[in-house]
Amino acid sequence: MELTIGEAMQKFLSDRAVGQSTQTIETYAQGIQRFKEFLESVRHSPTDTARTLSVDHALECAKWLVEEHAIAKATLRTYLSGISQFYAYLLREKIVELSASDVERMRDAYHQYRKGGGRPLPKLPPDEAVLALLNTAQHAKPQPNRLRLELARVRNIALLEALRASGMRVGELVGLRRDDLDHRQHAARVTGKGDKQRIVYFDDAAWRAIADYLKLRNDGERGRALYQLPVFARHDRRASTKVLPMTTDSVRMVFRELANQAGIEIVMTPHSLRHAFATKVLEATGDLAVVQDMLGHASPATTRIYAKVSSKRMREAHRTAFGYTGAEELPANPPRATVGKSKRTHTATDTGEK
Repeated sequence: MELTIGEAMQKFLSDRAVGQSTQTIETYAQGIQRFKEFLESVRHSPTDTARTLSVDHALECAKWLVEEHAIAKATLRTYLSGISQFYAYLLREKIVELSASDVERMRDAYHQYRKGGGRPLPKLPPDEAVLALLNTAQHAKPQPNRLRLELARVRNIALLEALRASGMRVGELVGLRRDDLDHRQHAARVTGKGDKQRIVYFDDAAWRAIADYLKLRNDGERGRALYQLPVFARHDRRASTKVLPMTTDSVRMVFRELANQAGIEIVMTPHSLRHAFATKVLEATGDLAVVQDMLGHASPATTRIYAKVSSKRMREAHRTAFGYTGAEELPANPPRATVGKSKRTHTATDTGEK
């Protein structure tokens, strides 16, 4: 029988108790308790199976601790130590399966948090990687005679476009209901961290993709009350004819599979599109307050990190100060992410869908 997250946490603490002082165990327990609180805040229940845990949960928890709780450096290091030890236990006991690249990604990120006590700069996906991802979803092979797979295909386009254009967190995306959509303004009301609500906006491409998906789904065919139904639904066999919301993990799985199909060799997650959104809006407006509101950040300090990442204004200031026009005269051999050519024969990607 598979362990739940809560059960795995208890077994981990019991395992660590052997030969350890009471103070050490209490230190681990504090970190695990905070991790549990984070999971509950993103609607990942302790009763879910432990195998549903991913490295992204650990990384997002670290951001949550820094952004939402302003935890002292020493305390942050303590919590992260407990969480990383918990993941090491899950791997050792073969409770979860993680790729070597994911483990390395977690190790590097946690090292940065422990080293500086702050948040590492987000890695922005190159524009070509974002385009390759969208292109792969858009050119997946249509399945007109297999409605379930066709729904998954059209949904995948819609969710990628929605994340790209709105800057939503993946947890906000899966929590959307149909009555959250504002058809007049092409916007939506989302509920973010701490149950705080805000309005996000979609461009024409994203809104058309969402409209096409909902039209194909045809939820009103059986007289259902549309307003309570999720905007983004499952289309795997286990869902059958029920309109069930996607989970954050299922969105990440769709994302990973499309990235693999696109031949993208850098790490991309749904949060990568949020980073790209924030930087694009900041470079277009230069207004940190607007970006903070659009992202739903509680603290302006969290948003300010994008001012460090966005190099456009710094580059222009440097050019002005030193009186040159750019690097056009130099050999153009910049390092860049490797992105393969996306194939046009992919099929729909969804949890359990083949």
